[in-house]
Amino acid sequence: MSIDGLFPNLTEDNCEQLARFVTILKDVWPLKGKHRDQLKYDIRDMSRSLTNERSTRRKEYMTDAKFLSPYLYYFLPWNLFRLSRLFTGLELDIPEDGQVADLGTGPLTTVLALWMARPHLRTRRLSFTCVDIAPKSMQTGVKLFQALAGKDSPWRIKTVKGGFTEHLRDKADLLMAANAFNELDWSGRATRPQAEKLAAHMVGATKETGRILVVETGVRLAGRIMAEMRAQFLEKGCKPIAPCPHAGECPMPAMGQGPWCHFNFSTKGAPDWLEAVSAEASLEKDNVSLNFLYFSPGGAAHRGLVRTVSEPFKLHGGKGQYACSDRGLTLLEYAPGTRPLFPGQIFAPDWPSNPRTDLKSKALILPYKGQNTK
Repeated sequence: MSIDGLFPNLTEDNCEQLARFVTILKDVWPLKGKHRDQLKYDIRDMSRSLTNERSTRRKEYMTDAKFLSPYLYYFLPWNLFRLSRLFTGLELDIPEDGQVADLGTGPLTTVLALWMARPHLRTRRLSFTCVDIAPKSMQTGVKLFQALAGKDSPWRIKTVKGGFTEHLRDKADLLMAANAFNELDWSGRATRPQAEKLAAHMVGATKETGRILVVETGVRLAGRIMAEMRAQFLEKGCKPIAPCPHAGECPMPAMGQGPWCHFNFSTKGAPDWLEAVSAEASLEKDNVSLNFLYFSPGGAAHRGLVRTVSEPFKLHGGKGQYACSDRGLTLLEYAPGTRPLFPGQIFAPDWPSNPRTDLKSKALILPYKGQNTK
């Protein structure tokens, strides 16, 4: 199985859901007077605090009202936008009466994004187990979901206070963890055992026919986390669906100053109200990034495909683009007049018999003329 193109533009319906979300926020978590005036400063303070000590900050900002307000009005909607772009491009076809688990759910971020981005799932009977250490955040998320989807929604949500390895009663058809694992300490010798523990729990909690989705924000640290988690998933017999086009060694593991696998895309489709809030806080965005792993305990690995990763850039008077293949880091070299691919697209390559190596990146150079696109 492979996914040909990632991060398509949002649908009109998805844009409408994001646009009306501010009305839902104001109803569920209203801000009045000085609290609304203070919001831009709280957003800035929280943005700075997210670079501080990781071992305690999730508990702080998910339980303290001072942090929950800026999270709900700024960080949550931007995460909904990111996840909507991702979910739109993934095959997320959870069966009727399916089980979904969300680790480190916060205010049910991934559940909200899944409802916004995948309308074909809205009428299915699905059971969600949402796990987090902060009950107040989850309770707020439940209220947001009920306001978004209506109290007659066939989705059934159970919240559980617990950590990332909390025991799950039912194995999942889809097990998710988004913007969560970066809160842990990934320094030193704890990195590999921590990844092994998390991966073992996730694989054990997922059906053989199920899917595992891990999403992070796209920064270098997250790239290192993803490389460690990927290695553990492979070791436990899981197969990559996306973005990895192979099950070999990761060519972008964020080691030292080397590259890491992440995707940038524009903020086209973000609601006007969110851009206004961002501008007030002097935290405007014209692009966002993320990295992710989408694995299955069953299935077969891809063979011979190439996935574009970076945005196109100028190269020797033309354009180039970094990509991932089973031969390692790959540099696409576009012929003059050839339209570059979007980040996340996959294709069957036509490798030269003796490919050259880029002196700067050590990537194998793959000339691309526009053929063989899937």
